[in-house]
Amino acid sequence: MKTECIYVDENRQERILYIDELVTVEYANDEIHYMNNNSRLFREVRRASREHRLFCTCGCKSNLQLVAGDKSITTHRFFRNYIDCANANCCYDESPMTQKSKILLRTWLNQTLQRRLLNDIPIAELNKGNRRYELTYYAQEYDFGLIYANEAKNIPFEKIQELDEYKEMHILYLTDIHNLIQSGQLPVHQIDMQDKQGYCLFLKIADPEKEEYLLSDATLVCMYYIRENLDSGVWIGLPVLEDSINAFSISPQGTLYYKNEAADTYRDAVKEQYIAQTSARLQDEAMRRTAASAPEIQPGQCEPVSVSSQNRHTEPFAAGQPHSASSDNSALKRTVKRIIEKRLEKYSEILFDVDIDWLEETTVDGCRCIVIDLDKIDSQNAAVLSQMQLYSGARKSITRTGRQLLFRGYD
Repeated sequence: MKTECIYVDENRQERILYIDELVTVEYANDEIHYMNNNSRLFREVRRASREHRLFCTCGCKSNLQLVAGDKSITTHRFFRNYIDCANANCCYDESPMTQKSKILLRTWLNQTLQRRLLNDIPIAELNKGNRRYELTYYAQEYDFGLIYANEAKNIPFEKIQELDEYKEMHILYLTDIHNLIQSGQLPVHQIDMQDKQGYCLFLKIADPEKEEYLLSDATLVCMYYIRENLDSGVWIGLPVLEDSINAFSISPQGTLYYKNEAADTYRDAVKEQYIAQTSARLQDEAMRRTAASAPEIQPGQCEPVSVSSQNRHTEPFAAGQPHSASSDNSALKRTVKRIIEKRLEKYSEILFDVDIDWLEETTVDGCRCIVIDLDKIDSQNAAVLSQMQLYSGARKSITRTGRQLLFRGYD
């Protein structure tokens, strides 16, 4: 089953053709029907199918057949290999889940945007630059695009980074529900998607094998991932929203809304609640550890006074004694060193070892920061560090100015 093919027209010109271009979607009373479009293109593609002028897009050169009956149902609307021409090397196929997901997503976007949608539009068609990545659906009037992938790993960081150049375009990233992780190690592509849009979105389809297509069969699940201990520990998925896709809409500015309220609002409420609860828990645990480590004082016994606390008020630092600021400086550098190594692990299987001598402490607006000057280290390591993903948060940030990387808020 395939929803696209290479179509060779009567003039021997090739183009990629999508099944959505050959049928008309009718939506009423929650039911979705694909009606055969009796257009000149539809009749020509049927003739091309019989004349073996439809080919697989994977490059295996096998001929495809248009499957589109006359019944008003959405099943049996796809391309497939001719049985006598099937290529054993062709591994490209789409499951009923993928096909149904795309149909339901397109119907939802048609309903909420009420604008003409373009399918799988290469960025090169929006801008004449050399762009290899595509949008699943694009609404030109809204300058809004939706990228859907059954497997989250098919939306890599490079794709997000490439599309991020289009600052004026609003893009929604969406993957199938089987990619949802409750807790544990979060894949890098999902971290990148959350960094881009503020949360992770998953599409859940009820019974993809059944013939009827109902828009209510589609559910959107919104999750926000955060570290178990805020700055450390495994990732924890915080449920933000889960409801029928009919309850969600897209604003003219390209923002996802749930029942007339921006999804970001619900995300912020869930995030703030978790931070408050976790901060209270961590503070309580710290107080219990402090109490458990304190020496037991017998009745009538005075609380012991440490020599160091007496000397702190009466004696200056002895010559040669290390200053606490020096220890704090080393601790800050070690913290930033670990942060860099962890973030670079996402882009390479090679263990990257940061030389602590690369790190210099500075002060910005009264805040202790670490800076790396890429011009002061060897070119090979500088090239690796220059590809590290930047981050801007409320308390912490990794920014770049010229050839310098600045780590702020990690003290």
